[in-house]
Amino acid sequence: MKDGFLLIDKESDYTSRDVCNIIAKIFDAKKVGHAGTLDPFATGLLIVALNNATKTLSYIEGQYKTYEATLLLGTKTSSGDLTGEVIENKEVGNITKEDVMDIFSSLIGESEQTVPKTSAVHVNGRKLYHYAHLNQEVELPKRTIDIKELELLEFNLPVIRFKTTVSKGTYIRTLGETIAEKLGTVGHLTALRRTKILDLEVSNAKTIKELTPDCLIQTSDIVQKFIPLMYLPNEVELKKARHGGKLSLKLFPETMDLFCVVDDKKTAIAIYKYSELGYYECVRGINREDN
Repeated sequence: MKDGFLLIDKESDYTSRDVCNIIAKIFDAKKVGHAGTLDPFATGLLIVALNNATKTLSYIEGQYKTYEATLLLGTKTSSGDLTGEVIENKEVGNITKEDVMDIFSSLIGESEQTVPKTSAVHVNGRKLYHYAHLNQEVELPKRTIDIKELELLEFNLPVIRFKTTVSKGTYIRTLGETIAEKLGTVGHLTALRRTKILDLEVSNAKTIKELTPDCLIQTSDIVQKFIPLMYLPNEVELKKARHGGKLSLKLFPETMDLFCVVDDKKTAIAIYKYSELGYYECVRGINREDN
């Protein structure tokens, strides 16, 4: 059973789960998961984990992600993108490039965003898109999001192309609608591409058709981009880590908040964090002997 990661350039019309299912068959993997869902119409970088590597996904999902989006002004759809039905048309006024730049500047930083009804977020035990399909009313939750970057790539009314780097849980469809509203009109996304997660670039990713066994990346090579790797000084301490045991704070010169223990082959063993009780505690086994 091979563990590791794949950097996938997802094509449109596939769900993120579709990609995982296909990869499971190609690599004969028992477990396949992904970090950060991409809508079917969206393309771009999807980090896919195989087998034991899936145990590290929760530490990757929270990273900032970069997207490029195309916003068509003047038409609003039920989904916020080109897959939905048109529900409103509104004139696009005399918008200038400076207007757009001002709006972009105002959106930088933390704010609250309403989760779209077409999302898979659970409310009262049911995914929101189920309410949408049944035309049932439901109170939509809000999330605090952080927009680190919002850059204008193209201004050719009624089309605006932009690049943005955002925190986990940010809906770019909703961001597009917000931009349109602040410009005095409506709009929806006609294209969306994820280009980057931390320093992982879509230019280094492969489409499903391009995949080969050589594309599989060692778990620790991806984990180290998000969590420090730490080698233990001897086999005794390494054996403790393999069994999820406590580790002494004296193992390292400086106190570590969170780290991944690896062996001499860089095999990821377990993730540990600092405990106020005076030791490092195992919070996630990856390749532990008691798994």
